Amino acid sequence: MFSPFLLLAAATAVPAEGPAEGKVMIFKDWYVACDNIWSCEAGSLSDDGSDVFTAQVVRLRREGGPDAPFRIGLRPQEEQAKGAARLVIDGGKPFAGTLDGEGDTWLDEAQSMAVARGLANGKSAQVVLSDGSAIPISLAGSSAALRYLDAIQQRAGTMGAIVATGAKPDSARPPAPPQLTARAATSLIELPDLKAYPRVIADSGCEYRMEGAEDRVEPLGQRNGKDMALVLIACDSGAYNFGSAVMIAERPMEDPNAKWTFRKAKFETPTGWGDEEQVAQVVNASFDPATGTLSEFAKGRGIGDCGTASSYAWDGEQFRLAERHLMDDCRGAWDWPRVWIAEVSVVR
Repeated sequence: MFSPFLLLAAATAVPAEGPAEGKVMIFKDWYVACDNIWSCEAGSLSDDGSDVFTAQVVRLRREGGPDAPFRIGLRPQEEQAKGAARLVIDGGKPFAGTLDGEGDTWLDEAQSMAVARGLANGKSAQVVLSDGSAIPISLAGSSAALRYLDAIQQRAGTMGAIVATGAKPDSARPPAPPQLTARAATSLIELPDLKAYPRVIADSGCEYRMEGAEDRVEPLGQRNGKDMALVLIACDSGAYNFGSAVMIAERPMEDPNAKWTFRKAKFETPTGWGDEEQVAQVVNASFDPATGTLSEFAKGRGIGDCGTASSYAWDGEQFRLAERHLMDDCRGAWDWPRVWIAEVSVVR
């Protein structure tokens, strides 16, 4: 049976060359996460891991690049978001904003720097709801989190820094996102029937198949004279995470008399489970044939306030990491921050 926490650890692995995947850093009651193009997010966490409803009530997002603007959002729980909220720091004048259709209040961008510096330097904060009630927000760790954000975006010592301010111009530019090409799947006249290939499941290394587990086969289309199909073999299932071993089936193009052959799918970066010697596994998998995208997510615990989610683009030969979100501290963050992004173009 796989461990969700091992899944989280495995998801941090990156290619030996090229841009590095970002990290999620925890500073007391605040988290900060930046991706490979210096797009960063910081926000509040529950202060003790039990009252999870104070997490991400305050969240700051800032892109990389010279003098990039950033946004600060207030996100109470759905049942609390009856109108626009306000942010009060150290009992001062409330910062107000505009309520969107999802119950989030976005503060005026012109105030963002003042708000961010107030969060970093303040002693106390609260989000005041439209009915006058207030949610206390811990600022423990906020200064360290925003200082880390400055460092990742190479703003330390510049006029554009939030905490680590200086006299230098804010001029550092982030790396460009990797460029990927995904191949949309096309239909096949026939897909492999796994019942005719019992050895494939044995070779997948799936030891803990649940009774009644359903394997899936999806068409990938045709390439280099072959019919190709994606095979997801159900295995290693738990209470809320369901693993699938990933294999590729091939046979000569449109030859219904030919036998299918099976090989383990190649991934440019490790998935949530399995090493180079094993058949890679994805968790709670889905496949979108229109974009050639294989997606997975793994919860760290049942309520879903920690875990990892990834999507992979099929380029005709292997799956390449297109996007990854991660939160490995279970303290109320249901919206896991992004640590990797690529620009994907789809060919059909």
